[in-house]
Amino acid sequence: MKEHEATRSGFADGPHVLGAVTLLARLVQDELAPRLAELGLTFAEAVAMVRLWQAPGGTLGQSELIEKLAVSRASGSLVLSELEANGFITRSIDPSDARRQVVALSDQGTAVQSAVHAEFEAVEARLFDPIGSDAWKTTYGSLRSAIESLLVAPDGDE
Repeated sequence: MKEHEATRSGFADGPHVLGAVTLLARLVQDELAPRLAELGLTFAEAVAMVRLWQAPGGTLGQSELIEKLAVSRASGSLVLSELEANGFITRSIDPSDARRQVVALSDQGTAVQSAVHAEFEAVEARLFDPIGSDAWKTTYGSLRSAIESLLVAPDGDE
């Protein structure tokens, strides 16, 4: 048995990054869920909205948006259906390619942007103010590098 294995007490409590990242992601979602619910959104829906707010003109192809969310086509379609039913987005056929659906922000979707951003920023401040700006920048850079390394296929293809 390796030395580090003897000290592990459980996945989330073990001395490895995966447990900490998994636990942190869950805690952040739990913290944000009631805040976002007051705005009429789930966590998954808010994440989809952030992607649209970042997109030029507030529009993306449905497949592209689902890919950016890193979820299955079925899960992504369910999130988008809820957003559409609740008036946050519209979906339409791309006039230049009838096979492609375009997802766009509605006026209601645009209207909640600052409130959603404020909730995300409040939770980030609670998480990262205690560790300081320099530590946060280092942590963020490390996490982005890890994400990028996993987005590249093992054979080097994306």
